Amino acid sequence: MVPGAFVRVHFPTREKPRQPGLLHIAYVLGGTATEAMVAYTTSQPWPPTVPLPAGARLFDREEAASLNQSRAFMLRLDILAKLPLAEPWFPDLALPNQGTIAVASLRLQAELTDLATNLVRRRRDLIQMRGL
Repeated sequence: MVPGAFVRVHFPTREKPRQPGLLHIAYVLGGTATEAMVAYTTSQPWPPTVPLPAGARLFDREEAASLNQSRAFMLRLDILAKLPLAEPWFPDLALPNQGTIAVASLRLQAELTDLATNLVRRRRDLIQMRGL
């Protein structure tokens, strides 16, 4: 998995954090030859009167379209999963693009890395880890 990629993944749920869950698009933070660290995304609208969670980044329709996504979405860097590179988790792993929807620009990758780093430094207690 390429860091900075948005990929299709069976992201684990809060209720079953060690099992493949519903199909989502996740953001690849990094990984090794055998596993990947990914962050959760959701296209569910966020109530405008509710403050965003720490580590959240909204993508409007225009930004989403630039990342080959049809709807606005929110990236949640506070909801992470460390997953094995295996088809139960990544259903398109055998395909040439491995389920990659898009790869973030270097500028966006730097912005998201800064956001994640600040979250880890300042509010590590808020991070939900799932997967392995």
